[in-house]
Amino acid sequence: MAVASGRNEWLNPKEGYQVLALEHRLAARRVGFSDVYDALVLIDPNSARPQGSGDNAGPSAVQMLLREASALAACFGEQCEVDDFSVIEILQHYDRLPSLSTDDAARKEHLAELNLAIREFADLCSKPGATVRQILEPIVRSRLFKADERLLKAFQDLEPVPEAPARSSDESPEDRKRRGWDQLFNARWSELGRYRTYLDGRSNLSTHQVVKGSEFEHVLVVMDDQEAEGNLFSYDKLLGAIPLSSNDLSNVAANKETSIDRTLRLLYVTCSRARESLALVLWSSAPEVAYEKIKAGGWFNPSEIQKAPET
Repeated sequence: MAVASGRNEWLNPKEGYQVLALEHRLAARRVGFSDVYDALVLIDPNSARPQGSGDNAGPSAVQMLLREASALAACFGEQCEVDDFSVIEILQHYDRLPSLSTDDAARKEHLAELNLAIREFADLCSKPGATVRQILEPIVRSRLFKADERLLKAFQDLEPVPEAPARSSDESPEDRKRRGWDQLFNARWSELGRYRTYLDGRSNLSTHQVVKGSEFEHVLVVMDDQEAEGNLFSYDKLLGAIPLSSNDLSNVAANKETSIDRTLRLLYVTCSRARESLALVLWSSAPEVAYEKIKAGGWFNPSEIQKAPET
């Protein structure tokens, strides 16, 4: 793409162009927060998935981790040094200093406990393998921030979690959430930061459905039906790699909406996000058929159609 477009932004996969994936889980794997994302989907599937370009705060039960703890983590340097002024600002912003006791001795004891917890927290943040549970321990122990009761209950639940059932319908909501909390606490803390960046819309990867209204200089659209987790969309059908199903043909005959109609609208949304250059990448179940059908379709100039190099 750098050669074809003459734009060096395509040489920078982290910031040079926007990647649009079909499903959040693909984004989570590519950006590197899949363990946290899968856990939060078990806890609160609706809030875990960004829904659009508006405010996506994530599940309410983990707000303390996404807001207070993440803000505190930003106060520490690479060598684990603590910016005391920034820490005090964070504590004041989240109303933690007014909660101190008016008794001098009790206040000094609590401040010493908070200081120890902050130093421990800073040290853990510098460790790449630190888990969410490890990060939470000094926060909960010192009451550094106010945590949601659901988070505290799950954190204190040390009973073995149930195994995942063969079918999701066989699992109670309570067991599903317990598995989610356990997975979250065992996930790396660094993943939570990447998830927060994704929620805020500051990642260079988002999904087809949530970018309506946004524009980017350069866009890479990843079309992979296996990531769709359902039959609402099919790029393979749209581009001719696989034939229409009997249900599709019945809907066409009855003038009803088909997966082709929905996928075509989705493709229009993604293609119209690019201001300067656009790349479409199809992961097909029948790549040779797709290649020939796309060449014969007339949507692209022959020079614009290329097979991905085998690795």
